[in-house]
Amino acid sequence: MYNGRHANQRDTIQSAFATHHTTASERLTTRIFVVRPGALGDTLLTFPTLACLRRRAPQARLSVIARADTLPLLRANGLADDAEPWDLPDWATLFADSAREDDLTPLARAILVGADIGIIWDNNQREILTRRLATLGVKQGIIAPALQPADTPQPIHAALWLAAALRPLGMATPSLPTLAAQIAPLRLPAEDDAQAATLWRDLGLLKGDVVALHPGSGSQKKRWPADQFAQVARLAHDAGYMLLLLAGEADTLALAETQAALAQLDLAPVVARGLRVGVLAATLARCAGYIGNDSGVSHLAALAGVPTVAVFGPTDPARWAPIGPRTTAIRAPDHRLASVDVATVWARLRALMAM
Repeated sequence: MYNGRHANQRDTIQSAFATHHTTASERLTTRIFVVRPGALGDTLLTFPTLACLRRRAPQARLSVIARADTLPLLRANGLADDAEPWDLPDWATLFADSAREDDLTPLARAILVGADIGIIWDNNQREILTRRLATLGVKQGIIAPALQPADTPQPIHAALWLAAALRPLGMATPSLPTLAAQIAPLRLPAEDDAQAATLWRDLGLLKGDVVALHPGSGSQKKRWPADQFAQVARLAHDAGYMLLLLAGEADTLALAETQAALAQLDLAPVVARGLRVGVLAATLARCAGYIGNDSGVSHLAALAGVPTVAVFGPTDPARWAPIGPRTTAIRAPDHRLASVDVATVWARLRALMAM
């Protein structure tokens, strides 16, 4: 995890990514494509690596194939000249060992064929992908594992693991704070920022006086108990903050349980559901603080620059903690979510908000 006040380092840390070989620098000049399948958090943790690549090769045409709802953020942050959804059928040819060039769609041909560098994060199909990139005439292919092995003796943060894929290009892997500073806080798409401003007014919220809570996660085993979310909400309310409860399409049960627990404490916070990723980022950026689980929304909050506390249980924050200018992760010694102390969570968030 990265704790500390964000400094505007984007124009001062280029030396941290110096190349080791002149020939590698010369190669980073024309066309590069990056393929990054994955969930929201997985994709967001790739943003700093893309920022490193962009900084090192500003003259290259960079095409990124990734999760559809993150593409506006990629474009707004200058991380891609072309940003295309991963789930298009155009990319099936990458995994078809017997595919011919005639099978390529115009989009796939324009991005893939003859590219100078192709980077794909994939854990299962390295041999097929290596052969396929050669068939497509990609001059240098990098097939990197998306996940480090579970039995890695020393845990490596996922953002650093992803950045290590750039080593064949002669790019050193920086420290986690330096990596985070490449991208956080995120620049927000203008349309999404405007929609968030309208939402903020419609909900009657006051900028800087709101603590956001996201009780959901991609897995129930990663959810801090609803009654503890309610207790920390009570502490925020008693300290004078308005409460904003966030929920996505998969958070119906977590939302219902948390609202029931809040009702027991006579709290009925404002609820925002189903916001698209860019609007959610812009909404989070208006908040005084955020508390959530090990989830993509927590990664988004951290990269948006809002003071963020992420509560961890069975998953390891050494690998998965959100990164950002004012972010911390809390995990109980017994790795049980129910053992994470409510007062500690609130104290950590208060400290971050005071920075």
